Amino acid sequence: MDDTEGGGVMPDGEEPFAADEQQRIAVDFDKTLTKGEEEYITEEPEKPNEEMVEWVNYQYRQGHTIIVWTARPWEAAQETVARLTEWGVDWHGLRMEKGHADVYVDDKGSTPTEQLLDHGFDGDGELDDGEGLVDKEKDGDFDEAGNT
Repeated sequence: MDDTEGGGVMPDGEEPFAADEQQRIAVDFDKTLTKGEEEYITEEPEKPNEEMVEWVNYQYRQGHTIIVWTARPWEAAQETVARLTEWGVDWHGLRMEKGHADVYVDDKGSTPTEQLLDHGFDGDGELDDGEGLVDKEKDGDFDEAGNT
């Protein structure tokens, strides 16, 4: 799919960042790349937030580094990778065990709604950008310590 026509990826040719400004974008998994309010431990498999997946894939095609950063434990890494693959999410690295909190206060954070609405989409959840992320190979096997 062409980034500027036929799919509504970025309306009116709008660019999220300057062309020469490559970014490292950390995206939460649950309630950001997934729909719904459930935590990841459910009997029903998660459903993708298709607009956020489209937004992430656009950022990837623009040359930005996409890190999926989740509070899920390393034991859930294989399942998380399987969902990303099944949903067609383009990404470079995976970071597990983000840290559990009820509220994240971050000078670089924004919500998926802010990101999607800024670029003509509709969405919900959390999008976060961080420093010092550990990239993991997409095709690697992960142990509890996060080793491939």
